Amino acid sequence: MPARLFRLYQRKKIINVNVNIVAAGLLAIVIAAWPVEVVARLIEEQLGPGHAWLKSLAAGAIDGLVDIGIYFLLHWVANHWKPLRPRCEADRRHHAREENFWKTATFIQAERYLLSPIFYVIAMGGMWLLHTQLHLREGAAFVVSFSCAIIVTRIIHTIWGLRNGRFREPETGPEGAD
Repeated sequence: MPARLFRLYQRKKIINVNVNIVAAGLLAIVIAAWPVEVVARLIEEQLGPGHAWLKSLAAGAIDGLVDIGIYFLLHWVANHWKPLRPRCEADRRHHAREENFWKTATFIQAERYLLSPIFYVIAMGGMWLLHTQLHLREGAAFVVSFSCAIIVTRIIHTIWGLRNGRFREPETGPEGAD
């Protein structure tokens, strides 16, 4: 079963793009939560209490750097790593397909960049709101607001990719279908 799911993940662009972005985003949140807390404390030590907007801005920068690094690794796993032998024609077509790693990964990142105003309004605005109005600690506000931003932008990006054909599978076989 795991091998079958991995093959599906590798073959279907709509699945691997969304899994990669959600996984990168959630892993980045987990990894960045501690540095966000540390930077928030440093800001308070250097500038005094408050400065929720600066803490939110720092959280966005930390999260973004970690997220992009993880995404590029997951993109390589989904599209260029071939640990399993092809078992069917769709697997053979996928293995035969040669895509430029940097071109395809960067294109997805460019689409994410176009959605980043929506993402960061929800993520950083939500963090600021949760911290200043509901008095959640920076780490908790970061996790909640950035997770919500991932969900909203995944929905928008998936609809966009389906409408413009970006998530359509490349036609490499005679009929181009699985």
